[in-house]
Amino acid sequence: MNWILAILLSFSLLSNDYVNINTADEKALQTLPGIGPVRALNIIEYRTLFGPFMEIFELEYVSGISSGTITMLEDLVFIDTGLVPAANTLHWIEKVDSLSPALIVSYLDVGQGDAILLEAVGGKTLLFDGGPDAGGPLEPPVVFRLRELNVDTIDILSFSHPHADHVGGLASVMRNFTVLEVLDPGMPYSSWIYEDFLNSVMDAGCGYRFLETGMTLQLSPLVTVCVVSVGSEETDLNLNENSALLRITCGDFSTLLTGDMEEKSERTLTPFAQPVTVLKVPHHGSLTSVFPPYLRKLSPQIAVFSAGRNNRFGHPHPRVIEIYRELGSEILRTDTQGTIVVQTDGEVFSISTQMAGIQ
Repeated sequence: MNWILAILLSFSLLSNDYVNINTADEKALQTLPGIGPVRALNIIEYRTLFGPFMEIFELEYVSGISSGTITMLEDLVFIDTGLVPAANTLHWIEKVDSLSPALIVSYLDVGQGDAILLEAVGGKTLLFDGGPDAGGPLEPPVVFRLRELNVDTIDILSFSHPHADHVGGLASVMRNFTVLEVLDPGMPYSSWIYEDFLNSVMDAGCGYRFLETGMTLQLSPLVTVCVVSVGSEETDLNLNENSALLRITCGDFSTLLTGDMEEKSERTLTPFAQPVTVLKVPHHGSLTSVFPPYLRKLSPQIAVFSAGRNNRFGHPHPRVIEIYRELGSEILRTDTQGTIVVQTDGEVFSISTQMAGIQ
């Protein structure tokens, strides 16, 4: 009998050794290997700011905790799934085969880069980012994609940040289409590609001003563009982190254009993030841009990855695709499906794709 009691007691003691990282206090957390007073406080601060951990791997986003520490903790901690909130899908709207659109959003297939065209029916057009240049005398992919969509005038041209894969095609856009106004995020950056674009703006003689956080643009009575955030004027800024973000709404439909923003910006924006219908996935699906609490707040119904075919960066990263699938998001990719066209009347939306003949 004594040996049976001893075995039962040992199991009881072992079960008490498991620590629920979503409820454990500072003292309990410090019983774990590699977790001292500072890291214990960091864990508590993280879940206070961003909500409960959904998976053990999320500990890697806590300051001071390495992958090696997480490996040591895997068999010592657990997550009470009863405390984890269900995914927010209340903002998801019906997808249909056809409709009479008030807004058309085309996530253009421009190779390894971003370019998104907004067309408010009966209103204005806005091109956000222009993808890379083609090198040499060839026209960049964005010019071909715009022509395929029968674009001749762009009311507003803007961009997230002046890296070549976002502004490389814009000088050619200025020279091939009528552009009425340019909105620049105003980031100090020296490159011949950016300089060529600015020269093309001067040659065109169009309107020119800076994007500002909180600015709103009315493309039509139904379509509103809000500048969620924009890069600072610091000379040593990280251009990716300071990507300008645009949120476009049309009735119940919304899309968020994110440039190449990364984890630091996502952390900052998490408390203010709003659910979105279609998310242009940050940084082409890089592992640098998947802060879990931010993505859970956005809870995108559709996740659009803009990347080049067989690109040397490995974008989108398989783990990033998996994370969005775990959120329940439908995955769309320009590298495998071409230009992705989303139309909405503000109540429902439709999706079509168009493979490009010229990359």
